[in-house]
Amino acid sequence: MAKKQKKQKKKQKQKNRSWQMAITVSEAIGVFERAFRAGNPNEVERLLREMLNVQVAVVDDKREAERMLARGKRFKTVSVPYWVFHNEVGKILKQREATNDEAGHSVYSLEQNNIICDDQQLILRPVSSADQILPGKTYVLLSSIAGYSADRGLTFSGPGEATGFEDQTPGEYREKFGSGRFQTWKDHATGVWERSERLANLYRPFVKNWAKKVLASNNKDIVETLLWAMRVGVLFHDIGKLRRKWQKDVWEYEKRLTGKEAGNSDDERFIARTSPPPDEDKQHKRPPVEPHAKYAYPFVSAFLRTLLGEYRFLQSAIALAAARHHSVAVPGNVQKEEFELAEGAREFLEIWLPEILQVNDQEKKKVLEALHSAIESTIDGSEADEPPSPSDDFYFLYCLTNRMVKVADWEDAGEATVELPGYLEENDHATT
Repeated sequence: MAKKQKKQKKKQKQKNRSWQMAITVSEAIGVFERAFRAGNPNEVERLLREMLNVQVAVVDDKREAERMLARGKRFKTVSVPYWVFHNEVGKILKQREATNDEAGHSVYSLEQNNIICDDQQLILRPVSSADQILPGKTYVLLSSIAGYSADRGLTFSGPGEATGFEDQTPGEYREKFGSGRFQTWKDHATGVWERSERLANLYRPFVKNWAKKVLASNNKDIVETLLWAMRVGVLFHDIGKLRRKWQKDVWEYEKRLTGKEAGNSDDERFIARTSPPPDEDKQHKRPPVEPHAKYAYPFVSAFLRTLLGEYRFLQSAIALAAARHHSVAVPGNVQKEEFELAEGAREFLEIWLPEILQVNDQEKKKVLEALHSAIESTIDGSEADEPPSPSDDFYFLYCLTNRMVKVADWEDAGEATVELPGYLEENDHATT
């Protein structure tokens, strides 16, 4: 009897630990081995689901919540184990079905709006089945059924409070909602490149520690190469904005807004960001344009591959992270000949790129070779790709690159320091 209790206690301890730390490679292999021998994948699925949480927000009214999102607010959320939330949502939906309650929904998922003609960037999509609940996502419950309070948390037992909203950082808000400044493509690309240097200095200790543990290397050159590759992802994250159609559509909007037209010089020819609308309450009402982010995937992939070699993580970690600077839903697939550069854009890049990278004559030849390879590869198109899984050694690089790209974008567009403002400067003063 004591042996059985001890075994159950150990099993419960392992289960509790699974909520607190990532699964190791050896644990994953063990789970897959047991599932293979049993001929049943449920064990794998259950473990993976239990490993991941969902983020849950509680609101009083769905429409009001969407209005707050459109104004640049974001949900305050609580973290809930996936399996707990899955079961509770199942009960809520079954009760609704049993009472024939068709007056309205009470469970929603936070989704990126894929309807190009709609200005709403984020929407709340009704959840009609517990099977639609997926790990790692954000869900919204109405306060009438969530039973939430700051003291008790989520009880799923009738009326309660809302979790509320919070402001985005100023730089992030300006980048997303157009309250920043007019920028040419050259200005913005140069700006994010300069911002990325400070971010690389912030992240260097973490990359160094990762390289030591994962690659068993203290080689400084490896760390610097990885940081440089991440910065390249930042530099070219908006390469899709140099497409002919994107430039045409956005310049037409800028002309209607301010009367400004494209100039003749490279400094004025290509636009990256329009001027802020004069009506601050309608910042989110800018006419939508075609997505631009996905083109960074084949472009950055080919550029880094030409210069650094055929390493898979350059594509699935660094390049895909750069392409996902607006949404993790970007798979990286580009249709053949979909990437058509605006007139003069290739020549502009050939002059500007060696200057911004500060290369010598010998290095310039290699950089231009990589540039031409990147352009041609993007024209040829690319297939969808997946990022490393959380248990993959290179998942760290994927997350950190995505962070670097987004933060550099926010900081440059909003002319504000987002990531640990003053940290490096304070450290410099402390050591002098």
